[in-house]
Amino acid sequence: MTFEGRGISVTLGRHTILSDVDFTARAGDVTAIVGPNGSGKTTLLRALCAEVPYTGRVQVNGRDLTAHRGAELASIRAVLPQSVTLAFPFTVAEVVHLGQAARSARPRSELPRRALAAVGLAGYGARLYQELSGGEQQRVQLARVMLQVWEPVIDGAPRWLLLDEPVASLDIGHQLMVMRLTRDYAERGGGVVTVMHDLNLTAMFANHVVLMRHGRVTAAGPVSEIFNDATLSAAYGPALRVNSAPPDGSFFVLPHSAA
Repeated sequence: MTFEGRGISVTLGRHTILSDVDFTARAGDVTAIVGPNGSGKTTLLRALCAEVPYTGRVQVNGRDLTAHRGAELASIRAVLPQSVTLAFPFTVAEVVHLGQAARSARPRSELPRRALAAVGLAGYGARLYQELSGGEQQRVQLARVMLQVWEPVIDGAPRWLLLDEPVASLDIGHQLMVMRLTRDYAERGGGVVTVMHDLNLTAMFANHVVLMRHGRVTAAGPVSEIFNDATLSAAYGPALRVNSAPPDGSFFVLPHSAA
């Protein structure tokens, strides 16, 4: 099954942000949306979530997005935005429980603890959310959305994680941890759509890549087809080289294991 957009266009004010975008993500895959700043990545994700007005059509598991009621949609897909601001002094456990409140299934008391453990925050439940670092807060929010769609498949239908830059404020160890979680979710039958800036992590974990520029999709397909010198250089501007060390012999550091 798929999460699809057809002919998606978005105009905000007098500015056209997306122009006739076609998008397909398949259950069982991690689909990464990449591209330079201002290319429309986040706007596409928000259109797929019906968070901005759009023209075109969005379907989830073969059914039009507008045909789902709010509670039903919340049980099918969970959305992690770039940032979440909380004005009240919630504990970490209370924030994570918000994901359970959106679940259609009967609440299970152990799941919030398991969700926190999955993101490396076991034992943090009693701490105040506002006292955490930015990276820790981001992982709490990830635990919340994971809890919302904890089982990747329900009654034969996949569920979806839609993530906007989920590793943006994390150190490299936690970046790898989060990306492993997304891959595991997809391997168990769910679908993951994530906006990414780090092309190396994208290459390590994504099954499918959608490359955007100026509000349009310029290329889509497996990493092995899209990540080449010509395609990436045309999208980003500077000359980019795939699988090549810097010609001046300068140092560079990359993660070398996705296991």
